[in-house]
Amino acid sequence: MNALFLSLLMVAGSANGPVQHSTDVKTDASDPLTGKFADALRSAIPHAKHMKPWSGDEADDLYLTILWPVTEDGKRFSYAVDLMKKTGDMVTPDRLASLTGTCRTKEIAPCAADIVAKADKKAGED
Repeated sequence: MNALFLSLLMVAGSANGPVQHSTDVKTDASDPLTGKFADALRSAIPHAKHMKPWSGDEADDLYLTILWPVTEDGKRFSYAVDLMKKTGDMVTPDRLASLTGTCRTKEIAPCAADIVAKADKKAGED
């Protein structure tokens, strides 16, 4: 009987699934490559387990901030993205994750998906 009860509790808990944080992407840059990178990050968020796209109708509680315009060097670009948590109207000074690196410019979508996957792991720890 206890095993059946535990099984039912586990099924009920998994039906609710993991908490999904409404997540926005922010950047002050206006260059085309950074815009394309921001769009690629937004496109990758729906595939995350702990993050969902910010709809505009609800408060965003997490956001990915592109810290400065991505820098292209030949066939690669460099990026710096922070995962930040928002509490009410205040952004906490603590970063949940700081993600930097380089990617091939022609592989911007898989690069963004990898960044979102790494941020998603941190979002799941929160």
